[in-house]
Amino acid sequence: MQLPRNIQLGQRPIRENPLLNSSRELFVRAVIFLKGKNIMYDARYFKRLLMLAAFKAALGLGAVQASPVNAAAIPPQAAPIHELRVETTDILNYDERGSTTNVILDFYIGAGASVTSFAWDVNVTSYAGSYLSEMQVTFSDTVGRGVTFTPGDGDDFDGTADYAGYQDLSELGLVFQVGSDGILRLEFHDGFKDLGFDEPEGQWNTGTLTFGISPVPEPSTAAMVLGGLLLISRAAGRRRPGKPTGRMPAQ
Repeated sequence: MQLPRNIQLGQRPIRENPLLNSSRELFVRAVIFLKGKNIMYDARYFKRLLMLAAFKAALGLGAVQASPVNAAAIPPQAAPIHELRVETTDILNYDERGSTTNVILDFYIGAGASVTSFAWDVNVTSYAGSYLSEMQVTFSDTVGRGVTFTPGDGDDFDGTADYAGYQDLSELGLVFQVGSDGILRLEFHDGFKDLGFDEPEGQWNTGTLTFGISPVPEPSTAAMVLGGLLLISRAAGRRRPGKPTGRMPAQ
């Protein structure tokens, strides 16, 4: 499949979600309750308790907006996200990809999460001597595997322009996963260095880049729900009356 010309292969800490904390607490209480002697009589209450815990866990997996973070400061269990929106206001384009002068932003989206789509709505300026068609952003994992996007592809002139659109990356075979560090890295760069060293080639004036994220299910949440279902099944089995034998009681 031929790719569109403009798409190529190419510090606030995240706080733990309180909804997941409360669902874990409910589950722990339920397990403690099972160790008591009233399981035969309170199975209905326990079932409602487990359903509430599962519901709260599901809410905890909802969409949230991520913030740029330092990879070393990421907690080991941060809530996964389904969408990442990045503001591009006043970001400068300096040099070709890989230059130490480029603006790089890191976002935590969850270990092993996949980037599935990409939308843009931006206003950019290319300075005199450079081209709009050379302003690029690459979004990738921390190793560099990802996608390079050129909003003004084909506009071989300087000036200011607006660009907007949406791309489902699965249609192009460009869905990719981030690594175990959970970092999605954005590097704003130029396709070719036209101007002097350390002199910016252009600027992303305003707008947003929005990424669709497919998170890996949280193991603790999945285990909690499955464990709750198993305990409910066992409780129901203990309350099930014995089958009649068909024998008449002795007179």
